[in-house]
Amino acid sequence: MSGNATSEQLPAVPSDITAEWLGAKLGQKIKSIENTHNIWGTGSKLFYTITYEDESSSKPRPSHVCIKGVFDPKMIEDQPWTVSLAQRESDFFSKIAPGLENMLFPKGWWSGQSEKQGIAIMDDLTKDGVAFPPEVASYSVDQVMNGVQQLAGLHAKYWGKSQDDHPWIWNNYDPAMKFMCTPWDDVVRQPGRPQLPEYLMDGTRCNEALDRYYAERNPRFRTLLHGDTHMGNVYVTSDGRIGFLDWSAFHFGSCFHDVVYHMTAMLTVEDRRAHEMKILDHYLETLHRLGGPKFDRHNDPEVMTEYKRSFMTNVIWIICPETLQSRERIAVLCERTVAAYNDHKVIDVILDAPKPAAAA
Repeated sequence: MSGNATSEQLPAVPSDITAEWLGAKLGQKIKSIENTHNIWGTGSKLFYTITYEDESSSKPRPSHVCIKGVFDPKMIEDQPWTVSLAQRESDFFSKIAPGLENMLFPKGWWSGQSEKQGIAIMDDLTKDGVAFPPEVASYSVDQVMNGVQQLAGLHAKYWGKSQDDHPWIWNNYDPAMKFMCTPWDDVVRQPGRPQLPEYLMDGTRCNEALDRYYAERNPRFRTLLHGDTHMGNVYVTSDGRIGFLDWSAFHFGSCFHDVVYHMTAMLTVEDRRAHEMKILDHYLETLHRLGGPKFDRHNDPEVMTEYKRSFMTNVIWIICPETLQSRERIAVLCERTVAAYNDHKVIDVILDAPKPAAAA
């Protein structure tokens, strides 16, 4: 698969996607395409069925594709940041996906970007018998074990790397979270918001914990993250494996960010409490088997400290606006987040730690 920055004017609305354009990107002569349906959002997904001129060709090619990008000029005008998300996803398919061997994600056929667009052409997973989570769901421990196994594949590949090694992977995640948490006190007191324990009603203290979490992550655990591993960004294959979608938030950070965010979102509170150490051990064992370091959570206190601190990444569900996720999903994942914060004393673990000398 190829893809890069281009001076070409990429399609800006669905009518710009023609058989000729798509054929050029796939390297095939296409007789016709049918736009079967669309899913609109900050990153819209347009679905097409393809009829090729040479129906007998044995060259690998898709018959059904999902074309993801920003295809709403009004959205770009009102929310220009959506373009950077689309460009980030196109970067994943062109620069990262080709080298990932131990992780499940949609097959990409072409990606590219221009100043005002980022496009990824990938398989239409709905034709592959996969299942997508409803707004609220709970998954089995075995499925979450498979999810963290997939994440270990990504993490092992980029273990110890940073933006110094890949300057084009800039961190768009931390600033976005800090910005969203700024109005904490107002958001958590809005009518209809999930009820929180008193210590999570203190926006000043919670924002301090968030700032310190980002500033004081242990570099021993740094790798490339998916960044947004909640249930809305996964799919389940016909044989029960977990695959990951929506690659617009990848950045370098602590490996446990992906692990605890995934675990908290996918499991009931009871299952997470009963099985999280089993899941963590499976992740650590897989990470080492795939070429990452060997960590011992029993005899290396930094492992569990970083693990507990990383639950801070679930903060999005405490302050998530209903413009981004449904009220139903926010309520359930906020409940799971608060339970994890309570169980692991997340805010206290972060704020009670001595500040590093440079940060003092």
